[in-house]
Amino acid sequence: MKSIVQPVMFYHSPAEGIEYGKVLLEYSFAKAKEMSYDVIVIFGNPDNYVSRGFKSCKKFDICVREGIYPAAMMVKELTEGCLDKRKWRYVESEVYEVDEIAAEQFDTNFEKMEKKFQPCQEEFYIHSHSRII
Repeated sequence: MKSIVQPVMFYHSPAEGIEYGKVLLEYSFAKAKEMSYDVIVIFGNPDNYVSRGFKSCKKFDICVREGIYPAAMMVKELTEGCLDKRKWRYVESEVYEVDEIAAEQFDTNFEKMEKKFQPCQEEFYIHSHSRII
């Protein structure tokens, strides 16, 4: 079985009522199915993803380490029943191992922007450091 990790998406909606996040998610689901993926695992604020069919990782018995189920980790089966009640372990891809110095060097290629802190960053921190027991 193939699984897919979809990175958190950030976007700014310039117009009220346009739900770009939902459009992007639906497109991602279709693309993943087209590429024969069965499951999407995502880390994010559940308020943003449950309405699109994501469920708690604990409901599928998918943990990051023995008995650790992050509140921010959610799962969507693209092929219903493919997780078949077995115990699963999520292993993060090496793509998330960021070289901070290289990233800062890369950023120098772009116009300097002021770094800001948004309340949603604290929400994500709380969810990603909380566990479901």
